[in-house]
Amino acid sequence: MKNIKNENSLLSELVTKIKSSNDTLQSYLPLLEYEVNQLIKNESVDSKIIENYLDTLLSLTNHGIGDKLLVQLLEYYKTIDVEGALFYWNEYDKEDKN
Repeated sequence: MKNIKNENSLLSELVTKIKSSNDTLQSYLPLLEYEVNQLIKNESVDSKIIENYLDTLLSLTNHGIGDKLLVQLLEYYKTIDVEGALFYWNEYDKEDKN
């Protein structure tokens, strides 16, 4: 019985840590949203900068965070670099299927 209590305690602790981690990641979204909106508003054509943001957002989507923002930036990026945007769409689709 003691072993089950220890396992439940560990599981509870793990869930708490995961939630805390996701909350921390979620806290970065307002700044990322501001930056993405600035890129779009200023009509940035700097693929390196845009792709850095896409990489960041793509990694966040693995945690269920930032999907809307990623799609927003991809919609903009496809007006600049169709092939580059397609690459990120495909990566996003791969993650969505896993």
